[in-house]
Amino acid sequence: MTLRPTEDQEIQAQIEKTTARLFSTSDIEARIADALLHRGEFQENISAADLEVILRNIVYVMFAKQKVAGRDIDILHNVPIMNIEIDNEEAFVDFVVHIHKPIIVFLEFKYSLINQEEDGCQSLCLREGSLRIKEKTRRFDVKAKAALTAMNVPKIARNEMSDLTNVIRRTLPNQLQKKGVEGELRDIRLFLNEHTLNVYLKGEFEPR
Repeated sequence: MTLRPTEDQEIQAQIEKTTARLFSTSDIEARIADALLHRGEFQENISAADLEVILRNIVYVMFAKQKVAGRDIDILHNVPIMNIEIDNEEAFVDFVVHIHKPIIVFLEFKYSLINQEEDGCQSLCLREGSLRIKEKTRRFDVKAKAALTAMNVPKIARNEMSDLTNVIRRTLPNQLQKKGVEGELRDIRLFLNEHTLNVYLKGEFEPR
């Protein structure tokens, strides 16, 4: 017996289809998939535009399911805006998350990422004090305001963006499966240059 997709699932599938058409990920993800499959590693100075693609997917996955009062909540959402500028070894990021269900809200984020090196590992971290979040709900929507308080969106953003390496490790392999490869990332190094981001990925991948 084949279960018919629910209305929410159909809407989410349409959102993902439209997002894929408007904000194609095929180029950067295809390059990463090909390099990991044939050489076991990927290294490239990528542009702010390519970083927008990667972060858009990270943010989408980040909000796909959250806990409210200890319960998993499926969220119907999209990321209509993602802008990044890289200048003088700093990435300035602003984006919008539009949540459709179970509440209606626009979340506007602005922050910057800077280089970080710990134990010889290069990564990115939030510049302290740079995170700004605006929550826009419908007027008098008390339930939406209460739900946002329970979700603690600022905490979600700080936790996820403070360790971008770990977020990429969790989310990128699933994206690469769509390019016909599967595997696990063993090493991730990120370093901001003057106007680009140097990305080094190493892992064991094979055809799916």
